[in-house]
Amino acid sequence: MAQFTCEICGAEFEQKSRYEQHMLTSHPQQAVSAADIEKALKDVEFPRSRNELAEAVDEEHLDVKDIIKHLPDQQYRDAADVARAFGELRTHEKSADNQPSKTGGEHAMQSPSAARFASLFAGMHFPASRAQLINHARAKASEQEMDTLKQFGEHNYKSMAEVTQELNQID
Repeated sequence: MAQFTCEICGAEFEQKSRYEQHMLTSHPQQAVSAADIEKALKDVEFPRSRNELAEAVDEEHLDVKDIIKHLPDQQYRDAADVARAFGELRTHEKSADNQPSKTGGEHAMQSPSAARFASLFAGMHFPASRAQLINHARAKASEQEMDTLKQFGEHNYKSMAEVTQELNQID
């Protein structure tokens, strides 16, 4: 009779080493993504230092807490700062200094964000017409975002990717 059973697929193993090898090869743990970090920091108020961010992450997100502890020791003014530092940590490359999240300014504040539009359409079922997009976003969208949506073409959008393409053409 097997002593070790995989909780995911039910495979059984006589030896612990074979069970552990199975877990590593058949069910590897996913690497932490920028989205995971954003989710772990969703209720955090900025600005915060690296250590304050690590303390703010709950026990459910220990892998994110560990990554935050490895970020540069600096003050983070928003989630974009954290995401940029995470990207630099992951790729070992410094981000360009002319990114809107770094440079800010009037244009960055006025330009519609693809990430923001994606959040407006969370739970949206595609394909969707412009009217359906407007109706779905109405409760959460700002006046400027609604004006941008009204500039969209009158056709069905098959996916969020098509919505993003349309947004890029308007910007």
